[in-house]
Amino acid sequence: MIGRFLNKLGSKSGAIALCVAGVIAVAAPQPAFASDWGCQVVLCLATPGSPTKYAECVPPITKLWNALAMGAGFPSCTGVGIKTKSAKHGYTMTVTQTDGTTSRYSLDARYQTVTQQ
Repeated sequence: MIGRFLNKLGSKSGAIALCVAGVIAVAAPQPAFASDWGCQVVLCLATPGSPTKYAECVPPITKLWNALAMGAGFPSCTGVGIKTKSAKHGYTMTVTQTDGTTSRYSLDARYQTVTQQ
């Protein structure tokens, strides 16, 4: 089927141009979106300063504190290097960047604070 389509292009240069366009379309960077709550939480917690510094972070962080207060587990975010571990009054979170460096955060559910360690 693809071969017939390429034959209809009429020349090798047309086929090459189509292949190059396909490679460019696949290789072009796509915007990343935090579409699930767990990833939104991770992005907001990693914000320097307060995790609610930006208005977009208020709803997911508020939902996080409510969930932790009710004893629910920490939300997951697939596809990123996040490890969470229960601590005495909340969680510790380790974020591993693509270059291998790590950042550690302590979340205190009692006082709703986040500190970088």
